Amino acid sequence: MNGSGVQQLLQNPVSAASKKSSWTYRPDIDALRGIAVLAVILYHFNEAWLPGGFTGVDVFFVISGYVVTGSLIKHQGESLGSQLGGFYLRRIRRLMPNLLLMVGLTSIGMALLVPPSETRRMFTAASKSLYGWSNNFFALNGTDYFAQDANLNPLSHTWSLGVEEQFYLLFPLLILVMARWLRPARVVQVLLGLITASLVLSLVWTAQAPNLAFFLMPSRFWELSAGALLLLAQRQNWLSACQGPRVLVGARLLGVGLLVLALLTTSSEQGFPAPGALPAVVATLLLLHAGSDWSVLQRPLVQLGLLSYSLYLWHWPVLTLMRWTTGLDQPALMLLALGLMVALAWGAYRFVETPCRRWSLPVLWQGVLALAAVVLTWCGLDALGFTYRGAVFQGSRSAFVPKSDRFSLGGCTVDPWVTYGPDTRTDLVKCSQPGSNPAAGEIFLMGDSHALAMLPMLKTAAKSTGQSVTYSFKGSCLNSSRLIPTLRKKAYGPCVGYSRGEFERTLNRLNPGDSLMISNWFNVYLTDITVKGRANTYPYVVDGERLEDHAKVREIYIADMRALASQLQQKGINLILVVDPPVLRREPVACEAWAHLQGPENRSLLCSADPEIVAQMQQTQRDVFAAVAEGHPNVRVFDPTEEFLQNGRVTHLLPDGQLRYFDSNHMTISGSQSLAPRFLDFLRANGLDRSNAG
Repeated sequence: MNGSGVQQLLQNPVSAASKKSSWTYRPDIDALRGIAVLAVILYHFNEAWLPGGFTGVDVFFVISGYVVTGSLIKHQGESLGSQLGGFYLRRIRRLMPNLLLMVGLTSIGMALLVPPSETRRMFTAASKSLYGWSNNFFALNGTDYFAQDANLNPLSHTWSLGVEEQFYLLFPLLILVMARWLRPARVVQVLLGLITASLVLSLVWTAQAPNLAFFLMPSRFWELSAGALLLLAQRQNWLSACQGPRVLVGARLLGVGLLVLALLTTSSEQGFPAPGALPAVVATLLLLHAGSDWSVLQRPLVQLGLLSYSLYLWHWPVLTLMRWTTGLDQPALMLLALGLMVALAWGAYRFVETPCRRWSLPVLWQGVLALAAVVLTWCGLDALGFTYRGAVFQGSRSAFVPKSDRFSLGGCTVDPWVTYGPDTRTDLVKCSQPGSNPAAGEIFLMGDSHALAMLPMLKTAAKSTGQSVTYSFKGSCLNSSRLIPTLRKKAYGPCVGYSRGEFERTLNRLNPGDSLMISNWFNVYLTDITVKGRANTYPYVVDGERLEDHAKVREIYIADMRALASQLQQKGINLILVVDPPVLRREPVACEAWAHLQGPENRSLLCSADPEIVAQMQQTQRDVFAAVAEGHPNVRVFDPTEEFLQNGRVTHLLPDGQLRYFDSNHMTISGSQSLAPRFLDFLRANGLDRSNAG
């Protein structure tokens, strides 16, 4: 087919007077957009209000395919290069200015209002959204759109823009090139084949890889292309049998019914997007074909539709940033959120989106300005995300942990890169709690920050046993005389020097019956997997060689600890190894923000990893310590794991609602003190309570 094939494919061959002989503005489409964005906003406020409201995005997808094809029709007399260049330029002018403004202001909000520990992925998503890649980023990083990671990310909604932008890049080129070489019927056949392939892929991925099905463009291609196929069929008058007044009224009523059904009943838990999105897609196709008179609601819905893109962009950052700060559990806060999103959306539409769409600058200048805007925004994101991220944060790094419940390092923690020696080691006179019964002996606690987190528990228990407590800490340091851990990607040599030095001091100063207690972040140092189920690649240096094989690491650690246990046994000193508390999947501050959506009954378990992962990580520690203890009666293992679990899941809250964890792996002071009764039972059961001595 020659160049006229494009016109042949896109024009209506019936009559020039037909209402569909040219692409004209249709207010009913904007009204449908208004319904879609309203549905999405209601769902995001509270999913119980409109359980299937998220399918408003699927309505947008179908409309986008329909309108994209209409845009090509409007310029059908131009050359291929002009059609493509003009189309892409119009899309850039339509989408980019408002997007850049939203991403820029939202990123400032993230830097100011979201704890720095939570923003790294957010800033990465922001940079990906600038070039339509955030949907792929979310898919490949295992983000669940309906769960915590997405619902607390102010830019997670940009995934749908990524899908559309990738479609806009591919589809016009595909259609226009095919139209120049194939007959209209053949083009439609090819398009039908692609739609079928996409739908089959979506069905397979929905069953086997739901994240890919939800986020990736190939899995959504069938929705966008369905709108395009409808318009092509209308242009070729292939739906003449469906043009009668009664048929159109029936299609309209059926479309409204299906749309209501989709918005009220579509489930996010199974079968989405395929086949779950089908009711919303079919409803949109019926309404686009029949044309819809929304009667008295037409005018406000059209106005809402004109603002729909801007509302979609701005509503989500407002909601998520309020969840991080004020919450959204009061009617007044919901009204404030509504007012903010409408004001921002209207302002961006009025003063950014509309003027940019009407630019009359030469194409070259428009391209240069667009590129400059993207580059400047990207540079700003880079500065906020990596240079100023923690510096500009205006909240508390642990916003839900009161100051009285936070640890202070004091002078009992040796600085990381300081070499251990008589002048740099911990002053155990200062770093101690005298016992009420000198005959009860002493417990010496050493380790990293996880040992520091055990100190309130130990001090509380020691008040009952009369034992004295001394302590010394070095951050990020596995206590081993041979395994050199890494810190900031460098071999952490001073850690080994600290461990050897404190082991030696223990042997020289503790008396028979006393105990050395070691607590470390063993869930990172010794286990095979991370809390997200990925392979643990934490590296060590052993004999000058890099070591990431954690089975070998455990073998070396066991041998090292058994040698220490033998030395302690000869002196009559006990060795207490502490099983590290389970690690949380997320920071508690994120789970507390997420609790505004989930309700109090789920609040305490929102930070938990999968129970199987938790069980595996905790069991690995037990197995290591059992191997250390074999044949050494002076080795005891304190395992507090059960205190942290409810039906295998980790609770980040104490029974009274206080936070048990300070961050994803450190306890609060209250959380540590809550373990004191279990630790007392442990001491008594193992003959380590010498309160009756003397």
